[in-house]
Amino acid sequence: MIAECSFSVWYPLFGKESLEAVTVPIPDEVMAYLEHESFRLPVEARNYSKSCSSRWSDGTLVLPNDNDDVHLDQAQFTNDLSEPSYPMFSNQIKDVLNEFGAVFVKLNWSAPLDAAWVAPTKTLRCTTLEEIYLLLKSSDRLVKDLNQLQSLKDKKVNVPPCLVLKKWREINPCAEFRCFVINGELVGICQRDLSQYYLYIETEKYDIRQDIKSLFHERIKKRFESLTNYVFDVIRHKKDHVKIIDFSPYVPGSTKTLLFMKEELNGPIFNPPEFRLIGENVAIQPNDASTFCIPREINEFYQTNSSQSMMDIIQQGMVNILTNQKN
Repeated sequence: MIAECSFSVWYPLFGKESLEAVTVPIPDEVMAYLEHESFRLPVEARNYSKSCSSRWSDGTLVLPNDNDDVHLDQAQFTNDLSEPSYPMFSNQIKDVLNEFGAVFVKLNWSAPLDAAWVAPTKTLRCTTLEEIYLLLKSSDRLVKDLNQLQSLKDKKVNVPPCLVLKKWREINPCAEFRCFVINGELVGICQRDLSQYYLYIETEKYDIRQDIKSLFHERIKKRFESLTNYVFDVIRHKKDHVKIIDFSPYVPGSTKTLLFMKEELNGPIFNPPEFRLIGENVAIQPNDASTFCIPREINEFYQTNSSQSMMDIIQQGMVNILTNQKN
C-alpha cells in the first residue's frame, strides 16, 4: 500500500495530470550520507572561498575574524573540514535547477516541511544546491522516509529511493483540496487550509466538486493495482483545470481527515463525494505551517544577526572549533 504511494511509482501513471516534476534516483552513497548523523554539506554545494579566501604570505588560509598569531596550514584546514562529494548526483540536481529556476523538494513520500525554518526564505523554495542539501539533512520527516525505504527493502519490495524536484509555483491555499477514496470510491472532498474562510470556495463549490469528481472517474479510478483506501491532494486554480499534488494511503488515526470524522468516511455517504468547506468567517485557527516553526533561541539569534544565513552560522561554528583546537 505504501509502495504505490511513492512518487516514483505513481508519477509515471499520472504525470500529465500532475504538477511538473523531475525525479532524481538517489544512489547508495547518497542514501548513506543522508542517514548519517553528521552535518556536512557536499563540497560542490558549499563554497568556502567566501569566508576563507585570504591567505598569509606563506600561502596558508586566514581564518575569518582570526588573530595574527592563529592560522592553519592548507592541509590541516582541508583535513578537518573534509566534506563528502557526490558530483554526479549534484550535477543532476543542477541540471533541473537550470531548467526550472526554482524547485520544491521532497523524497518518495514526504517533504521537509519541518526544516523550512533553516532555509534563507523560510520556505521550501530552493534555487541552489546548498539550500536543497540543507533541507535534506535537517528534516526529521525525511528520516521517516529513509526508514520506510529501508523497511521495504528488508521486505524485498522494490521502491527505488528518489529525490523529487517539482517546478516551483506559488499556490493559493484556497485552490488546494484533499480527496478521500474508500473502497475504491471517492467519498469526500474538503479544503486543505482550515485556517480561514474563502469566498472563492463558497462561490465555486459546485464546479469544484464536479471538476475533481471528473478527474477521479476519468483519470484516477482503478489505476492502482491494490490500493483501495487512499487520499489525494489537488489544486484547482480555474474551471476544468485540476492538477494532482500527491497521493498517500488512508490510515485511520494518522491520516489528517480535516473537516471529516473518520467514522463518517467509513460510513454511508449520500450522493458521494460529499464536499465540505468552512462556510463562514471563524476565529483564528491553527495553521499547519506554524507547527514547524523556528526554535525560539534561534529566532532570537536571527534578530541580532539578520545578515547571516543558517549555513554561515554552521560554517562559523566549525571554524571556531578548529581555532579552539589549534589553541
